[in-house]
Amino acid sequence: MVVIGVHDEALPFPRALTPVEIDAVQHETDLMSERCLLFVSCTRARDGLYVSWHGEPSPFLTEAGAAAG
Repeated sequence: MVVIGVHDEALPFPRALTPVEIDAVQHETDLMSERCLLFVSCTRARDGLYVSWHGEPSPFLTEAGAAAG
């Protein structure tokens, strides 16, 4: 399984997020939905998983410790 383009400008997808200043609770819900999409993508791998990005990795990868150095 290959998950491509998991960088900071693509995930979370900016247009999928309610601005925090409009609704902080919905913003957090939107973040969780985006995080879950990545989780589901990665957990479908059977034999191997390769995650790539360019520039800065998604904050979801860095908070999981998956994109260290």
